[in-house]
Amino acid sequence: MTDWTARLETFARHCRTLPPAALAAEAHRLRCGLDAAGLRPAAAVARALEAALARGEGGPLIHGWIALLAEAAASGRTDRHAQDAFAAACSVRLAG
Repeated sequence: MTDWTARLETFARHCRTLPPAALAAEAHRLRCGLDAAGLRPAAAVARALEAALARGEGGPLIHGWIALLAEAAASGRTDRHAQDAFAAACSVRLAG
């Protein structure tokens, strides 16, 4: 299990108990860390997760975003093509 996998699993568990403001703060910390690590695809998904939290999404709606974020982080990819692909997946998810 990678450090990012463990951090995302912890975040997913906290989604059930943390208030929205705390979730948003943790999503922001995750995105900053992913950016710093050069995991651009995962950072793009984390950005979309932050936006979802800002729109007031919560509960089960957030779990789909977290699953996509975990997939992006687990891919280990850092290239622009992967970033664009995951950003497109976020757009599809947002459109419903």
